[in-house]
Amino acid sequence: MEKENELVTSLLEFLHEDHPNVRQIALNKLLMYSVSTSKFQHLFKRDNMRPIKDLVKLCNDSDTVTANDAYKALVNLTINEEIRKNFNDEVFLKYLIKTITNRDAVLADMACMLLSNVTKDEEIAAKLLSLKVRPVKDLSNSSQAIDQLADVFVRGLDKKYNKKAEFHFLASVFADMAMIAQGREFFLNSASSYDKVAPLSKLIVFTEHPNIIRRGGVVSCIKNCCFATDFHLDMLSEDKINVLPYILLPLCGPEEFDNDDMEGMPDDIQFLPPNKKREPDSHLKRTLLESIVLLTSTRQGRDILRKKKVYPVLRQMHLVENDEQVGDVIEQIVNMIMRDEAPDDRDHDDYKIIEI
Repeated sequence: MEKENELVTSLLEFLHEDHPNVRQIALNKLLMYSVSTSKFQHLFKRDNMRPIKDLVKLCNDSDTVTANDAYKALVNLTINEEIRKNFNDEVFLKYLIKTITNRDAVLADMACMLLSNVTKDEEIAAKLLSLKVRPVKDLSNSSQAIDQLADVFVRGLDKKYNKKAEFHFLASVFADMAMIAQGREFFLNSASSYDKVAPLSKLIVFTEHPNIIRRGGVVSCIKNCCFATDFHLDMLSEDKINVLPYILLPLCGPEEFDNDDMEGMPDDIQFLPPNKKREPDSHLKRTLLESIVLLTSTRQGRDILRKKKVYPVLRQMHLVENDEQVGDVIEQIVNMIMRDEAPDDRDHDDYKIIEI
């Protein structure tokens, strides 16, 4: 143990070695010690986080292998809350944004992964929301970093923007952003958007994407946005964000609905193919259902959910659902939308949402 401790300490000293080959070899050997399960991860905090600062510099190394290993180490290390706080730095955040939006960047996806870790820190998330950068030609006219991230997330699908990047991990960044009030305002307010389109409406189409990181982050972003009760009408309006079909689609299977059930149901879920599959991940199913729970917190929301025939979708899902926790959330929603409403409830019985 003591000898290995000395080995790691000596390897860390080579991170700022002038000779590039020495840096690369040392960094490669250090990767195994950067993981959260390592007993030596604490050594990266030594000398006032000097190793972390060295790794940040190496992310911009001219040698791609070295830069890639530096990113990998930082992704591992930023699971640690204390280390993560060191990235509350505007200069480095701008560097990450520039890397992500550069269509020729080889390590754009690694930058996305690192950003998705550091935005778990609320102060960093808030800083990113207000961060201004130069507009990127052929990508975004906005000078807001978060706008550029949303644009590259959409445009970069299937490597159409950068042949070496898919940008899936930006979905986790958006979920983090929506954890704070300013973030929810950004995603839901079309009036303050640079293109007058609520950013959430650009993201919701990915709730059935095959990549679980992309769809999972978007699903979490939707749920977090549902805490903004003032925007529930916008979220549910067909001519605005129209989030409901994208919440319900992953919850639908191949079952057919009768004509009475389909009357008022969103068009997107009325006629589904016989091979339609539900979301397989129980956690994501719960998250989607919890979004509906949040939308039932106002009388107006409950009325729309009834009109849009949410109950038949949940009824069919409940018949085949094996996860007890998922079933419990379904029953919670059914109790809310199938109950009788008193005539004077509209102005007085909105449920207070408590964030945990």
